Amino acid sequence: NQAKRHLRKFNGIPKEHFHLFIKECQFRFNNPKVDKQLEIIYNLARKELF
Repeated sequence: NQAKRHLRKFNGIPKEHFHLFIKECQFRFNNPKVDKQLEIIYNLARKELF
């Protein structure tokens, strides 16, 4: 599955960060286009600043 392939690139992650890793995989799976990912991140960052 896609999460396992992504996890292999990092040679594992600490258990305390696993939930964040899964959330990132979920975000990337639900938003496969990089330009859409950047747009979402940009909009989230703007909301935090203003």
